[in-house]
Amino acid sequence: MYRRAILSMSLVAVAGIAIGCSAQADESSAAGAGAGAEPGALPVTLEHAYGSTTISETPQRIAAVGIGDTDVLLSLGITPVLVPAWKGSVDTGIGAWAEPNRGGAAAPPVLANAVSDFDIEAVAAAAPDLILAVNNAIDEDEYRKLSAIAPTVLHAPDQTDWMLPWQDVTTRIGAAVGRPQAAAEQITSVEDTFGAARAENPQFAGKSAILVRAMPDDTFRVYSPTSARGQMLTELGFTMPAQLRDRFGEALYTDVSAENLPLLEADLLVMDNYDASSERLQAMPTFTGLDVVRGGRMVGLDAVTSDAVSMPNPLTIPFVVDDLLERISRTPVG
Repeated sequence: MYRRAILSMSLVAVAGIAIGCSAQADESSAAGAGAGAEPGALPVTLEHAYGSTTISETPQRIAAVGIGDTDVLLSLGITPVLVPAWKGSVDTGIGAWAEPNRGGAAAPPVLANAVSDFDIEAVAAAAPDLILAVNNAIDEDEYRKLSAIAPTVLHAPDQTDWMLPWQDVTTRIGAAVGRPQAAAEQITSVEDTFGAARAENPQFAGKSAILVRAMPDDTFRVYSPTSARGQMLTELGFTMPAQLRDRFGEALYTDVSAENLPLLEADLLVMDNYDASSERLQAMPTFTGLDVVRGGRMVGLDAVTSDAVSMPNPLTIPFVVDDLLERISRTPVG
């Protein structure tokens, strides 16, 4: 995903807004509250594409700008003062999977258009002392403006936007907030979830599966095994079918035209956000005629699970695994 943000505010003005809003922010609800840093965890310095960021003290007001970064914070017992919105099932920036972890805290303000053209002023207005933009595509100009508000943490310099292993995101955020051990425990818990799912479903091993989204122009977007969505199936033990393995390169996805739909044949076909396109797909003979569809080996995800599968993290993964396994159990693959 590429961003063409139009950011006209100067660095001095941004910093001024952050200071000016601090009094109002101090009167806000419990947003930003959370567990303290672990002994010896801070200071920490994190490298990224535009340099490095050092966090010297336990942050008290953390703004989440990266998609899914909110969930990692909540899993660590921290409620951010700003959460990013995405175009999906909710507009509050907190999915159904994360609500139990909010612990009754008031809903934080929402940063609109977080994956396209977000407003720097909205970030400044939250008066954060730490900004997390790990799972996002932040260019150097945006980073410069964000870091003028507060120390800003991005993903590692050798990683590609939107292709981040969920373990790395969790580790990085845990380090930034001074809770590396708690983050490691979250990773272990999720890996145990995947391990249990594989152990309980040995029939998945060696089977092929793809996660696909039907696009408005009747093309079909197949997500790579290294993309956020694709990681979920790989962790459950599935592999990419042979006819698609060499089509991705370094890309997040490959698009398949309607006349090439036989490329979608697999042991399991998972349709992302199926509810939004089901009527159109059921009227498409080239789709309904696929062996994987006729054989009942297609599962369709609703809008909520589709949102969750797009941002794997310690809160979304157990939610998706439960939902996906239940749906697969009703197919011959399960």
